[in-house]
Amino acid sequence: MNTSIPTPPTTTPVEPVNAGFPDPALIVSYATVLRYIRHRLNTLLHGQLKPWAQQHKFNYARLIEIKKLEEETQAVLLQRLMTHFQFPTELLRIIVHQSRRHFFLFTSPDSLTRFKAELNLFDNPPFDAPAPPTTPTSSPN
Repeated sequence: MNTSIPTPPTTTPVEPVNAGFPDPALIVSYATVLRYIRHRLNTLLHGQLKPWAQQHKFNYARLIEIKKLEEETQAVLLQRLMTHFQFPTELLRIIVHQSRRHFFLFTSPDSLTRFKAELNLFDNPPFDAPAPPTTPTSSPN
């Protein structure tokens, strides 16, 4: 009688599952996205926001609210604007300290890096630096 032990079929190792929670490194707060959107909207000159809103099918009154309000009431509109500005995000609602807060999940690390670079440019414009001191020129006389 042959009593050999059957060998189990080879299987690929199973990776641990993250249970669907997004990568925290790709999450940005509502306040950060709001600051970026405000910078972008403020780049439009006086009188250009309304035609821009109509052209891109955004509600002009809601854009004005974004420029003024601090409450987290325009999360979906901010997400649409982020997509329009080439930053596709996923909107997250997470309960923090017993209150619902909105966050934005970027689709890739590259997109987040580009977003942070643009926001840094708005926050710290290199062209706003003071001019270097002029050196007095000596006259040949």
